[in-house]
Amino acid sequence: MRVAATSFAGVAALLGVTLALSACTITPWRTSGGDTSQASPGAGAKGTPLSVETSPVPVASPVVVAPIGGANAGAERAAGTSGLYRVKPGDTLYRVAKAHNQRPADVASWNKLPTDAKIQTGQLLRVAPPVVAGAASAAAVAPVAKAAATSAPSNAASVAPKVAVNSAKAEPKAEPRAEVKAEVKARTEARSPRFVWPIEGSVAQPFTAKSKGVVIAGPAGQDVRAVAPGRVVYAGSGIKSYGRLVIVKHDAHLITAYGRNGKLLVKQGDAVKQGEVIAASATDSAGKATLVFEMREDGKPVDPLSQLPR
Repeated sequence: MRVAATSFAGVAALLGVTLALSACTITPWRTSGGDTSQASPGAGAKGTPLSVETSPVPVASPVVVAPIGGANAGAERAAGTSGLYRVKPGDTLYRVAKAHNQRPADVASWNKLPTDAKIQTGQLLRVAPPVVAGAASAAAVAPVAKAAATSAPSNAASVAPKVAVNSAKAEPKAEPRAEVKAEVKARTEARSPRFVWPIEGSVAQPFTAKSKGVVIAGPAGQDVRAVAPGRVVYAGSGIKSYGRLVIVKHDAHLITAYGRNGKLLVKQGDAVKQGEVIAASATDSAGKATLVFEMREDGKPVDPLSQLPR
């Protein structure tokens, strides 16, 4: 009976040990996703799984190729706006030309206007000689090729053919005959003086506010010539202090007067060219030809010596 009790006590003790061991079994970790897994030796103290650090994969920056037409378009816009002037209230063709150190006849020629044309406020005028189109295009292509070559060296093989094509297109073409003639005419006019002397001689009386003109004295028997092209608006002797007088209107703003002539050779309404004979000079008591010569712009006296060639 004692042996049976002892055996029963041993079995009970073994059963208790087994239960105690089962209570000490390691509980699986719960991850944020709700799954369970056995903790690894490298896990943190609180059971958080180790995270693997990964470096971001570098992404190559896109190569930007400058547009082939961009630099060319900018050059064309710059060339299109240079040498132009927009007319303001009160401007005249004569004043605009003088403000840009040009001859009014040249400005009129560049804009295909008569020398006596009235310009309008807001009108766009060319105040510099026109540039040959072929030269401007060729100059504009050079910056394009340079920009394309330096912006993306790795793509040089693909960009180069485009630049070559544009360069070939930019070669200046032969100008039409009409444009060549217009260019030659403009250059010829640029070399010609705007005014010529009415007679040969020296200034015997200079310009003053009181005299409003000059007196030119020279050899007797000379012809009096128009200093610039225009139309005769007066020819007669109705103004005593001027004797036989010729007045020529050159444009809407400028007139010239030739007084104390010996004989008038034109009449009112006649069109005259530069250098055309309009009168025969008179001879003074000293045996010299004398001429009273005046210039007026918008009705105001102008010193002729500031306009006549020297």
